[in-house]
Amino acid sequence: MQILKYFSIYILFLLTAATSVAQQLSGKVLADDSEIPISEAVIQIKGTKKSAVSNEQGEFSLMLNADKSITLLVSHVAYVNKEVVLKPPFEQDILIRMEREQLVLNQVDVKGNTDDALPQGNLQPLTPLSVNEVATPFNEFSQLINTLPGVVSNNELSSSYAVRGGNFDENLIYVNGMEIYRPFLIRAGQQEGLSFINPDMVNNIKFSAGGWENKYGDKLSSNLIVDYKEPEETQGNINVGLLGASAYVGASLSDGSSLLLGARYKNARYLFNTFDTNGEYLPLFVDAQAFYSKSFNSKTSIDVLISLAQNDYQVVPSTQETDFGNFQQKFRFLVVYDGAESLKYRTAQGGIRLKHLFSERFRSSVIVSAFQTSEFEYNNTEGFYRLCDVDRDINSDTFDQCISQRGAGSNFLYARNILDAGVFQIINRNDWQLSKRHLLSFGIEYKYQTVDDLLDEYEFIDSADFVQINRVVNQENQLYVNFANAYVQHEWEINNRTFLNYGFRVNYGSNTEELLFSPRVSLQKKLHPDKSGQLTFAAGMYRQYPFYRELRDQDGQVNNEVKAQSSLHLVTNYTKNLELWYRPFQLTTAAYYKYYFSLIPYDVDNIRIRYRPELDAVGYATGADIRLSGEFIPDTQSWLSLSVLSAKEDVEGDGQGFIRRPSDQRVTATIFFQDYFINNPSLRVNLKLQVGSGLPFSAPNSLKGRNSFSGEWYRRMDVGFSKEFDLENMNSFKFIESFWLGVDVLNVLGVSNTISYSWIEDFNGQNFAIPNSLSARFLNVKGIVKF
Repeated sequence: MQILKYFSIYILFLLTAATSVAQQLSGKVLADDSEIPISEAVIQIKGTKKSAVSNEQGEFSLMLNADKSITLLVSHVAYVNKEVVLKPPFEQDILIRMEREQLVLNQVDVKGNTDDALPQGNLQPLTPLSVNEVATPFNEFSQLINTLPGVVSNNELSSSYAVRGGNFDENLIYVNGMEIYRPFLIRAGQQEGLSFINPDMVNNIKFSAGGWENKYGDKLSSNLIVDYKEPEETQGNINVGLLGASAYVGASLSDGSSLLLGARYKNARYLFNTFDTNGEYLPLFVDAQAFYSKSFNSKTSIDVLISLAQNDYQVVPSTQETDFGNFQQKFRFLVVYDGAESLKYRTAQGGIRLKHLFSERFRSSVIVSAFQTSEFEYNNTEGFYRLCDVDRDINSDTFDQCISQRGAGSNFLYARNILDAGVFQIINRNDWQLSKRHLLSFGIEYKYQTVDDLLDEYEFIDSADFVQINRVVNQENQLYVNFANAYVQHEWEINNRTFLNYGFRVNYGSNTEELLFSPRVSLQKKLHPDKSGQLTFAAGMYRQYPFYRELRDQDGQVNNEVKAQSSLHLVTNYTKNLELWYRPFQLTTAAYYKYYFSLIPYDVDNIRIRYRPELDAVGYATGADIRLSGEFIPDTQSWLSLSVLSAKEDVEGDGQGFIRRPSDQRVTATIFFQDYFINNPSLRVNLKLQVGSGLPFSAPNSLKGRNSFSGEWYRRMDVGFSKEFDLENMNSFKFIESFWLGVDVLNVLGVSNTISYSWIEDFNGQNFAIPNSLSARFLNVKGIVKF
């Protein structure tokens, strides 16, 4: 509580000190050699995140707090970008003229503070912050996605996230147009290794939590679109810390092409030693990526992306001690282990994207990609456990010691599982500008999936000399599936304030032999005289054909009778660009309702999703999200997010009606805040606070009481302190731009968050849920050299 008190005082101080004296700069943007005003031109101060958008009269205004020359970057999708240099004293009214762009489809990407941009097609542009400079355990890109409203991740060890009542498998991820996949056999966050997206290489980000347009594929929950950099000059960095290292270099080559090379290494041994389970942890996670881009001429270009990853997780557990219960009645679970666990994943993924502008009005792209994974799971561990009552009498000689034994026994787990899987995919996307206000998009996609899975595992419990075999799986599965889909959509600019997007997708999966039709429509309306607000209504059908995970039941059998999951999205978004304290902010709100016509029920153990394809269910998810982002402190991005959710399902034949889904986290709140010292901006601090209500859980293999219990609230705060040293002007370090040194305090509050539960039975037949906790407080030190 004392820490929270000081934290509240600190936030109040920052908000009070956030205001600053500023000068207003106003002006007008006109078409070249005419008096026609240009609306929706973006005017940004170079080197900062301050920007403004011109209104219908071409007028704009900016607040300045500079006493030196500035450069304005002026951009518009229909005009050539322009730079305007201004020197003090600044004029009250300036005139900017822009030259019209000749090609309709050859649009210029606007770069800058994308958090101020209004969403298009229910895709919200996001600023690609440097994850390396933020307090996160492993510099994972998803740790910033997790701070967005509607996005939930209660596991700092994992890159997986759930969106609006969905699960980890319901999220689409594209990198440079290529769909991204993750390994199949991962059971826990500490085994996961590195996610695909390398944060050093990211340039643009767009994210949708529901209601996205037709051309971006089918899954039930969300869509994340990432584009890698195409550097125009040599750049790079080297990042080294206690939990890993990374390096990347980008260069513009002599033939006009660009090349990005990135490598990452993650070693979480020190963090894993804070777990309740003591032992010898030997994790080794490495990956390497290369991205090559070349424009052959003004019409044709090619991108090539290759990624190789090796994830090894080995642990020799020795002991575990877990306390649970309450102040009046406390229990202690003690385990002594014998054996070892080893998991190995080898993944390779790559793709080629060819883009061509056939005419001023028609462009096309073809993406060919492949994914291959080889996974090996070895487990041969036995745990000898006992459960006891703990003395809570502070006056007793045995205070906080075991005084009576409730249960004892052993648990043995054996596994020899081998899985090989691959996905081949080819996508064609086309855009045809029918006229100035009409854009027709269409495309086709083919996907081929292969799986060869060998399962050999069993588990038994020995309690009071009574051996009970819990589970035996000895199964070999092979799967070969074809998927095909096509889409058509029409974007209609009804007027300069109203936009309509409608179309449909047609999907086919050979495993279910279903041909499904998915119509979608969205209407966007710009509000307020300056178009600073936008209201969006979206509705549509979203399908998810079962991949191998959804088809395999808990006994390892493949159920070929499973049908595609389907959901109807109804989403309303309101976004408003604000100016507070003479600085840019954005308020985003959303209300949604999702109805699932068909569902495959599942249970979650850590990050392992165990589907139950033998069951049929329907369900729904409804809720609201709100986010305020902007420059609470000048030239920094911070935000506050709040979400409320209700996600329920009705399993046919269980007699319970609608019950909570495993991802039903009723309330989540996130604060991401950045600050710096006024007199020394190179000294900075960042803070991430996440709070979430308890998730439902139940005893394993129990259909009657499924998800009937509620877990504890998730609470976590990470704080990072950093100092950047500018070395660019020093003779000895001309090739180095700067050196960055950071200290992160992870899990500052020291909260023992629970990720899953293990169930045991005492001598009297009573069942106990033993909490499995995440990492404890940890101090991480890291340094970054930028060049």
